[in-house]
Amino acid sequence: AGSKAVDKRIQGKEVHQFGKGDDPSGWVRNDLDNSMRTCETCHINGWQNAPIAKHSWLPPLHMEKLSCQACHIPSRAVKSALVQASDVFNPAPRITPPPKHIWTFYDQEMRFWNHYGELELFTAMDQPTDITRPTLFKYKGKIYPGNRVHSSWVGFEEEGKKGLNQLFMKDFFQMWMQHQTDPSKNYPELSQIKDDNNDGIIEVNRSEEVDALLTSVKNFLSNTGFPLEGKRLVWVSDSKVYYSSKKSSEIPREEYEATAYASVYKFSHDIAPAKAALGAKGCTDCHRSGSPFFEGRVLKEIFSSKDGKPVWMPNYEILGLSNIWIKIGSFREELLKPFLYVLTGLLIILAILIILLQLALRNNFISPQKAKFFVWIVLAGVIAFFLIASLSPGLIEFMTFSRFTLDANHFWIAVIIFLISIAIMLSQKVGEKTSGISKAIRKLGWLFIILGSFSGMLILLKIGGLSIITRLAYTGFDFSFVFMAISSIISLIIRIGSDKGIQK
Repeated sequence: AGSKAVDKRIQGKEVHQFGKGDDPSGWVRNDLDNSMRTCETCHINGWQNAPIAKHSWLPPLHMEKLSCQACHIPSRAVKSALVQASDVFNPAPRITPPPKHIWTFYDQEMRFWNHYGELELFTAMDQPTDITRPTLFKYKGKIYPGNRVHSSWVGFEEEGKKGLNQLFMKDFFQMWMQHQTDPSKNYPELSQIKDDNNDGIIEVNRSEEVDALLTSVKNFLSNTGFPLEGKRLVWVSDSKVYYSSKKSSEIPREEYEATAYASVYKFSHDIAPAKAALGAKGCTDCHRSGSPFFEGRVLKEIFSSKDGKPVWMPNYEILGLSNIWIKIGSFREELLKPFLYVLTGLLIILAILIILLQLALRNNFISPQKAKFFVWIVLAGVIAFFLIASLSPGLIEFMTFSRFTLDANHFWIAVIIFLISIAIMLSQKVGEKTSGISKAIRKLGWLFIILGSFSGMLILLKIGGLSIITRLAYTGFDFSFVFMAISSIISLIIRIGSDKGIQK
């Protein structure tokens, strides 16, 4: 390219490689995986003055377990195939060349998709729109969004060789074409394969259909002289190999795969900005009942043996999580934390009221009897005000703080409760005339202060081998502070109601 014979040449072996990502299904030059710039290169390390993404509001545990894409690709707009079936004849129009009729595609909602027909009618550049939620899976220690493709097909095991072989496309196509020419004469067993789910396309799902398909394939290959010696025909559905409807085995696969014989694609395009990413509205974007992040449906079985309909499972199952952890997280974020925030507001208001009234009493601005009455009136008014405001959606958030702001400052809210509670417990004088209830509340208050501190230390230390305890500590921390706030509020109310509660 413009060089001359007298120009200096590179000394030694030239190494000319391109940077590449790390696709789970790609096995070409794995030594070059992630040799290109990543999200972190620019938006964490600030390469070439790129804007730095701040996640100070997010517990560090999330950054350790989540890829950037897991939150910043909450949905995908371009249509993609969830299932690629190659075990029946697809009669859809405009499919060329004709042998491609043996491929049947289903979209992310398991609706039949005439993929090849659309490609013929339009082009690959049209990219049909189909807004769907990605499947989340673990890959190399982090959670990524992507597409776990499922497949079903007919193939054979070969004696002395590893893996499975798929039938030649032309052979499988010819078998179906001959059957359609004369269904009663040519491989009549194929007529047993029906459209059980009424989507317009036949599917293999019932035991008699599995046997019919394998019998027909064997007869066709025998008729055409295909060498079957040392080979064993199989029907493959995801990670299960069927030798017949009654005999099957599992194919080894990676935890992120639906099957070793279909692709898994990580998503890195269609990045959403921070305000549109998961977490922009607080922790309940993911940690809530029915959350798509954990409980979004993921395909488990392509077609049910009962009715041919797809069988789904919650996303948390392929993440290796149990339902109990999801429920605990949802309870903490949906119910426990909002209750904690309400208690925090009430505790602050009560503490401020008592401080103001004590100042007023010291300056002889009001009598103790009137002070007590005034506290109850103001407290009732504040509660009534916020109850009425809560009837208008969004009004409380407008007047106070958004859920995101509260979640982002969860630590400082805990510090406020902690310090106020300690101050209240230390200011209480225990004597002979102290009621049993006051003594019990004081003891409970100290107990929850200790439990809250212990839970916080577990979260901070993240002791290796005690991940279950650390997970529980997050909920235990909030539980402790809820009861810490309740103990403090009850102590203040008892103080207000007692004769010596508010004094100079």
